[in-house]
Amino acid sequence: MRTLIRLVLLSIAVASPASAQFYNAPALQMPVIADREYNFAASNGGRAGTALLFQWREGVAAGWQLSADAGMAAPQGTGVDTRIILGATGVHQLTRADADFPFDIALTGGAGFSAGNADKSTAGPHAANGTVLRIPLGASVGHSFELEQGYHLTAFVHPRLSLDHCSSCNAGASDSKVNVDVDVGANLQLTPQVAVRVAGLIGGSDFLGATNAVAFSVAWTPKGLRK
Repeated sequence: MRTLIRLVLLSIAVASPASAQFYNAPALQMPVIADREYNFAASNGGRAGTALLFQWREGVAAGWQLSADAGMAAPQGTGVDTRIILGATGVHQLTRADADFPFDIALTGGAGFSAGNADKSTAGPHAANGTVLRIPLGASVGHSFELEQGYHLTAFVHPRLSLDHCSSCNAGASDSKVNVDVDVGANLQLTPQVAVRVAGLIGGSDFLGATNAVAFSVAWTPKGLRK
Protein backbone atom coordinates (compact mmCIF):
# COMPACT_ATOMS: atom_id res chain seq x y z
CA MET A 1 0.00 0.00 0.00
CA ARG A 2 2.82 2.42 0.82
CA THR A 3 4.35 1.70 -2.59
CA LEU A 4 1.09 2.62 -4.32
CA ILE A 5 0.82 5.90 -2.41
CA ARG A 6 4.40 6.78 -3.34
CA LEU A 7 3.62 6.12 -7.00
CA VAL A 8 0.53 8.35 -6.85
CA LEU A 9 2.46 11.17 -5.22
CA LEU A 10 5.29 10.75 -7.73
CA SER A 11 2.81 11.02 -10.61
CA ILE A 12 1.59 14.33 -9.23
CA ALA A 13 5.09 15.64 -8.66
CA VAL A 14 6.35 14.93 -12.18
CA ALA A 15 3.16 15.93 -14.02
CA SER A 16 4.09 17.10 -17.52
CA PRO A 17 2.03 18.48 -20.40
CA ALA A 18 -0.79 16.07 -21.32
CA SER A 19 -4.42 16.05 -22.33
CA ALA A 20 -7.24 14.77 -20.14
CA GLN A 21 -9.08 11.45 -20.08
CA PHE A 22 -10.24 11.30 -23.72
CA TYR A 23 -10.10 15.02 -24.53
CA ASN A 24 -8.71 18.16 -22.92
CA ALA A 25 -11.16 17.93 -19.98
CA PRO A 26 -10.98 16.46 -16.45
CA ALA A 27 -12.14 12.86 -16.07
CA LEU A 28 -14.35 13.73 -13.05
CA GLN A 29 -13.82 10.24 -11.61
CA MET A 30 -14.53 9.93 -7.90
CA PRO A 31 -12.33 7.80 -5.59
CA VAL A 32 -15.41 5.71 -4.69
CA ILE A 33 -17.17 3.69 -7.38
CA ALA A 34 -20.83 4.33 -8.12
CA ASP A 35 -23.64 1.78 -8.28
CA ARG A 36 -25.11 4.00 -10.99
CA GLU A 37 -24.47 7.63 -11.92
CA TYR A 38 -25.38 9.98 -14.74
CA ASN A 39 -22.98 12.91 -14.92
CA PHE A 40 -23.57 15.99 -17.12
CA ALA A 41 -20.43 18.09 -17.55
CA ALA A 42 -19.14 21.20 -19.31
CA SER A 43 -15.45 22.04 -19.62
CA ASN A 44 -13.14 24.64 -21.10
CA GLY A 45 -9.55 24.00 -22.07
CA GLY A 46 -8.04 26.99 -23.86
CA ARG A 47 -7.36 26.18 -27.53
CA ALA A 48 -9.21 22.88 -27.01
CA GLY A 49 -12.30 25.05 -26.54
CA THR A 50 -15.55 24.12 -24.83
CA ALA A 51 -16.67 20.50 -24.45
CA LEU A 52 -20.03 19.09 -23.37
CA LEU A 53 -19.84 15.57 -21.92
CA PHE A 54 -22.21 12.89 -20.68
CA GLN A 55 -20.81 10.17 -18.41
CA TRP A 56 -22.64 6.99 -17.41
CA ARG A 57 -21.14 5.01 -14.53
CA GLU A 58 -22.49 1.59 -13.56
CA GLY A 59 -21.48 -0.90 -10.87
CA VAL A 60 -21.17 -4.32 -12.50
CA ALA A 61 -19.77 -6.48 -9.67
CA ALA A 62 -18.48 -6.13 -6.12
CA GLY A 63 -15.74 -3.51 -6.25
CA TRP A 64 -16.02 -2.94 -10.01
CA GLN A 65 -17.48 -0.17 -12.15
CA LEU A 66 -17.75 0.45 -15.88
CA SER A 67 -18.34 3.88 -17.39
CA ALA A 68 -18.94 5.39 -20.80
CA ASP A 69 -18.16 8.94 -21.98
CA ALA A 70 -19.77 10.69 -24.95
CA GLY A 71 -19.67 14.31 -26.01
CA MET A 72 -18.74 17.03 -28.43
CA ALA A 73 -16.09 19.75 -28.36
CA ALA A 74 -15.71 23.04 -30.22
CA PRO A 75 -11.97 23.85 -30.44
CA GLN A 76 -10.90 27.47 -30.78
CA GLY A 77 -9.35 28.80 -33.97
CA THR A 78 -10.22 29.07 -37.63
CA GLY A 79 -10.42 26.02 -39.86
CA VAL A 80 -11.10 23.59 -36.97
CA ASP A 81 -14.24 21.44 -36.97
CA THR A 82 -16.33 20.25 -34.03
CA ARG A 83 -14.91 17.04 -32.56
CA ILE A 84 -16.80 14.02 -31.22
CA ILE A 85 -15.61 12.28 -28.03
CA LEU A 86 -16.23 8.63 -27.12
CA GLY A 87 -14.63 6.41 -24.48
CA ALA A 88 -15.04 3.65 -21.89
CA THR A 89 -13.37 3.12 -18.51
CA GLY A 90 -13.09 0.28 -16.01
CA VAL A 91 -12.69 1.16 -12.32
CA HIS A 92 -11.71 -1.08 -9.38
CA GLN A 93 -12.17 -0.06 -5.74
CA LEU A 94 -8.77 -0.76 -4.18
CA THR A 95 -9.36 0.61 -0.68
CA ARG A 96 -12.02 2.38 1.37
CA ALA A 97 -11.15 4.91 4.07
CA ASP A 98 -11.26 3.66 7.65
CA ALA A 99 -9.74 4.42 11.04
CA ASP A 100 -6.33 3.11 9.95
CA PHE A 101 -6.15 4.56 6.44
CA PRO A 102 -7.88 7.87 5.60
CA PHE A 103 -8.11 7.62 1.80
CA ASP A 104 -10.43 6.02 -0.71
CA ILE A 105 -8.53 4.73 -3.77
CA ALA A 106 -10.02 3.59 -7.08
CA LEU A 107 -7.83 2.24 -9.89
CA THR A 108 -8.85 3.37 -13.39
CA GLY A 109 -8.09 2.23 -16.92
CA GLY A 110 -9.79 2.96 -20.22
CA ALA A 111 -9.63 3.71 -23.91
CA GLY A 112 -11.28 6.41 -25.98
CA PHE A 113 -10.88 8.80 -28.85
CA SER A 114 -11.83 12.18 -30.25
CA ALA A 115 -12.25 12.75 -33.97
CA GLY A 116 -12.59 15.76 -36.24
CA ASN A 117 -10.95 17.56 -39.12
CA ALA A 118 -8.90 20.71 -39.53
CA ASP A 119 -8.39 22.76 -42.66
CA LYS A 120 -4.57 22.61 -42.95
CA SER A 121 -4.49 25.86 -44.91
CA THR A 122 -6.05 27.90 -42.07
CA ALA A 123 -5.74 25.86 -38.85
CA GLY A 124 -2.96 26.48 -36.35
CA PRO A 125 0.05 24.15 -36.03
CA HIS A 126 -1.34 22.37 -32.95
CA ALA A 127 -4.87 21.73 -34.24
CA ALA A 128 -5.79 18.04 -34.10
CA ASN A 129 -6.78 16.64 -37.48
CA GLY A 130 -8.26 13.15 -37.70
CA THR A 131 -8.41 10.82 -34.68
CA VAL A 132 -6.63 11.09 -31.33
CA LEU A 133 -6.69 7.76 -29.42
CA ARG A 134 -5.98 7.73 -25.67
CA ILE A 135 -5.37 4.79 -23.29
CA PRO A 136 -5.13 6.20 -19.72
CA LEU A 137 -4.23 4.22 -16.56
CA GLY A 138 -4.29 5.77 -13.10
CA ALA A 139 -5.81 6.05 -9.64
CA SER A 140 -8.35 8.40 -8.09
CA VAL A 141 -7.44 9.15 -4.46
CA GLY A 142 -9.60 11.17 -2.08
CA HIS A 143 -11.15 11.75 1.31
CA SER A 144 -14.74 12.65 2.30
CA PHE A 145 -15.72 15.19 4.93
CA GLU A 146 -19.13 15.29 6.61
CA LEU A 147 -20.47 18.86 6.74
CA GLU A 148 -23.41 20.45 8.48
CA GLN A 149 -27.00 19.89 7.28
CA GLY A 150 -26.14 16.47 5.88
CA TYR A 151 -23.80 17.64 3.10
CA HIS A 152 -20.67 15.66 2.22
CA LEU A 153 -17.55 17.08 0.54
CA THR A 154 -15.06 14.79 -1.19
CA ALA A 155 -11.68 16.16 -2.26
CA PHE A 156 -9.73 14.05 -4.74
CA VAL A 157 -6.76 13.87 -7.09
CA HIS A 158 -6.63 11.61 -10.14
CA PRO A 159 -3.15 11.15 -11.68
CA ARG A 160 -2.78 8.83 -14.67
CA LEU A 161 -0.39 7.82 -17.42
CA SER A 162 -1.78 7.86 -20.94
CA LEU A 163 -0.58 6.41 -24.23
CA ASP A 164 -1.73 8.87 -26.91
CA HIS A 165 -1.74 8.33 -30.65
CA CYS A 166 -2.71 10.93 -33.25
CA SER A 167 -3.51 9.71 -36.75
CA SER A 168 -2.70 13.02 -38.44
CA CYS A 169 -0.37 15.33 -36.55
CA ASN A 170 2.99 17.00 -37.19
CA ALA A 171 2.50 17.97 -40.83
CA GLY A 172 0.03 15.14 -41.43
CA ALA A 173 2.17 12.30 -40.03
CA SER A 174 1.03 10.00 -37.23
CA ASP A 175 2.60 10.44 -33.81
CA SER A 176 2.47 8.74 -30.38
CA LYS A 177 3.36 9.95 -26.89
CA VAL A 178 3.19 8.78 -23.27
CA ASN A 179 1.85 11.61 -21.10
CA VAL A 180 0.84 12.30 -17.50
CA ASP A 181 -2.54 13.81 -16.55
CA VAL A 182 -3.53 15.07 -13.09
CA ASP A 183 -7.04 16.09 -12.04
CA VAL A 184 -7.61 18.00 -8.80
CA GLY A 185 -11.27 18.23 -7.83
CA ALA A 186 -14.05 18.27 -5.29
CA ASN A 187 -17.54 16.78 -5.11
CA LEU A 188 -20.31 18.28 -2.97
CA GLN A 189 -23.13 15.83 -2.23
CA LEU A 190 -26.27 17.95 -1.85
CA THR A 191 -28.79 15.12 -1.53
CA PRO A 192 -28.53 11.31 -1.77
CA GLN A 193 -29.37 11.69 -5.47
CA VAL A 194 -27.69 14.96 -6.57
CA ALA A 195 -24.09 16.20 -6.38
CA VAL A 196 -22.13 19.02 -7.98
CA ARG A 197 -18.55 18.38 -9.03
CA VAL A 198 -15.70 20.65 -10.12
CA ALA A 199 -12.21 19.68 -11.23
CA GLY A 200 -9.16 21.17 -12.86
CA LEU A 201 -6.77 19.44 -15.23
CA ILE A 202 -3.07 20.20 -14.91
CA GLY A 203 -1.42 19.71 -18.28
CA GLY A 204 -2.36 19.80 -21.95
CA SER A 205 -1.20 18.03 -25.12
CA ASP A 206 -0.13 19.39 -28.49
CA PHE A 207 -2.57 16.88 -29.97
CA LEU A 208 -5.55 18.57 -28.30
CA GLY A 209 -4.62 22.12 -27.40
CA ALA A 210 -1.69 22.07 -24.94
CA THR A 211 -3.58 23.89 -22.17
CA ASN A 212 -4.96 23.27 -18.68
CA ALA A 213 -8.72 22.78 -18.37
CA VAL A 214 -11.53 23.13 -15.84
CA ALA A 215 -14.88 21.32 -15.69
CA PHE A 216 -18.15 21.60 -13.79
CA SER A 217 -20.77 18.88 -13.62
CA VAL A 218 -24.02 17.79 -12.03
CA ALA A 219 -24.22 14.10 -11.11
CA TRP A 220 -27.50 12.26 -10.54
CA THR A 221 -27.93 8.86 -8.90
CA PRO A 222 -31.37 7.21 -9.24
CA LYS A 223 -33.20 6.86 -5.94
CA GLY A 224 -32.38 3.69 -4.08
CA LEU A 225 -28.94 3.19 -5.65
CA ARG A 226 -26.81 5.47 -3.47
CA LYS A 227 -24.31 3.55 -1.30
